Order: sequence, then C-alpha cells, then structure tokens
Amino acid sequence: MKLFQPRDRMDWRNWLEKNHRAVQEVWLVYYKKATGKPTISYRDSLEEAICFGWIDGIKKKIDDDRYTHRFSPRKPISKWSPLNIKLARKMIHERKMTDSGLAAFKTRKEYDKGFLEHRSSTEIELNKEIEQALKKNQKAWKNFAKLTPGYKKQYTVWLNSAKRETTRKKRLQEAIELLEKDKKLDMK
Repeated sequence: MKLFQPRDRMDWRNWLEKNHRAVQEVWLVYYKKATGKPTISYRDSLEEAICFGWIDGIKKKIDDDRYTHRFSPRKPISKWSPLNIKLARKMIHERKMTDSGLAAFKTRKEYDKGFLEHRSSTEIELNKEIEQALKKNQKAWKNFAKLTPGYKKQYTVWLNSAKRETTRKKRLQEAIELLEKDKKLDMK
C-alpha cells in the first residue's frame, strides 16, 4: 500500500500530474479534524482526482489521529455518481480538467435512476438470501443488528447492489469477516 500525505491541494495535483498514468493506486493520508493538524480536505482531493480521471475508493483507519483513502484511475466501465458528475462539470468550468480527466468523463456511465432511488431510500432491507447467510453467523448478525441505521444502510446497499454471483459471494464473505470483528464497512 503506497501512502502519500500531500501538504495541500497543489501538492496532490502535482503528484497526480507526475504519476496518474504510471501508478495504479495511492492511499492519501488525512488527519482527523480533532487533531487540529493541517491536512488536505477530502473534497479537494476528490476534485483533483476527478481532474485526472481518478476516483476515490475505500477508507481505512491508520491510528487515532489519521485515516487513509484509496485513489486509483477510473476503469472505463465504472459508473459515475451524480456528485462526481457535478464535480467534474465544476472542474471543467474552472478549466482544471486534464485530457485524461476529460476522456474519462466523456466515456462515463451513469447509475440508473432505479439504483439511485434504491440507494437513497431511508428503509433498505437486506436481500433475504443475504440476511439468511448473515444469520447463520450469530456473532456477525448480532453485530450487524446493533449498527446505527447509517452503517446498516452502507452494508445493505453494498451487499444488495452486487450484480454478479461471484461478487455477491465475495462481498458477503467480506461482510461476515468484518462484522465478526465488529468493524464498520468504511473502516476496513
């Protein structure tokens, strides 16, 4: 895992200019707000990544003061969220978008409306098959049941949105392993 802690937005942009074609991923390091230490904002890092055709991925805790977020080049088949489309348009308007970013944006795929409505609804239920599999592991199910609604929703949307059987099984296994350890999805 390659870590990079940019001093500021320009430092991140300079790194992307030099590395966006050659590197397959980088984990940006952020300080938590409570530390009071200067750090690039998540929004600034996302906007710059979009300018180069990159996207954010999972987030991991490093220690009590820091966490990291994975960034990598977008795959041609990846889907763009409404927020990322809005940010890309903003970067284009501000003339910050690079050729790589424009190429990724022009070939973008958007989430279908049904998926977005499903994702934004407040009451999302687990697919019955997934629920049964989770219930087979008492510890995982117990920890899932005590999650706050927001964290339950993260797990539920992530598990329910898998299209392929292999992806579904892989996500379910990963969810069970995380839940057995009483871990939230975004802190893998």
